[in-house]
Amino acid sequence: MQLALPRWSLVFLLCLSCDASTRGAQRPPTAKAASPATTANRPDSESGGVSAEPPPPAPQTSVEVPKSKPARKPGAWANIDPDDDDTVGPPERLEDCEGELKRAGVIFAKATLAVHEERFKKSKLTCGAPQVVTYLRGPGGITYSAPPLLSCAMAAALATFERILQEEAEAIFQSKVARIDHLGSYNCREMAAYRGWVSEHAYANAIDVARFTLKNGRVIDILRDFDRRPDEPQQAAGRFLRVISRRANDEDVFSHVLTPFYDALHKDHFHLDLARDRADGTRPRG
Repeated sequence: MQLALPRWSLVFLLCLSCDASTRGAQRPPTAKAASPATTANRPDSESGGVSAEPPPPAPQTSVEVPKSKPARKPGAWANIDPDDDDTVGPPERLEDCEGELKRAGVIFAKATLAVHEERFKKSKLTCGAPQVVTYLRGPGGITYSAPPLLSCAMAAALATFERILQEEAEAIFQSKVARIDHLGSYNCREMAAYRGWVSEHAYANAIDVARFTLKNGRVIDILRDFDRRPDEPQQAAGRFLRVISRRANDEDVFSHVLTPFYDALHKDHFHLDLARDRADGTRPRG
């Protein structure tokens, strides 16, 4: 006798047989994503070779670029580089010294002033300069009480100063400067106010001017005519001395322009030099 099964039971039996046929089968392993290092060293499918890792970056090296000196304006000889203010010693050689002086309209004679040491009571000074000339005549046609011995750059600066003198003398007096009386240029010595400190005179890098004589015979004397009051001078001689000293400073002709405003040691002259530092002694102090 054959037993009849319900339809739902037949479906159940068929599902059990399907599950049994696949239960023992193994799934394929899941592929893992390669790490960057593995990817870099596996065979390259396009080239057939091995992909090398990129080379490490080159080490960064800092290169110091030498600082260029500040540009100098034509006719300006003052030191405008703030980085060498503490340097003490003879001035550097001026490239194409003779050419510079000829272009500035200076008549000069070559001179020699060897760099040497001199001993004083409490100090030892280096004096002299590697490049000096005897200043005979400048572009202003001015004669000097004695031909000054100057460093080459100082001679060029004095030529610029002559041009300023003649411009202002004509404007104020309607007459040019004919003669300058000075108190000296080269002198191996210490600074008068600071013992043990070398003076720029020791390098022939300075000149002290005391008196100007015009072509019309008028004499402008610094001791007599310099007006130390803070207001602008009323007298023509005082105005002349005020304006030529300030132009020499403000137009960077000289590094130091010291007048009676600076101290009592300069009551009778202007000290002009090309030191490596700067000093404006053309205005009232304090």
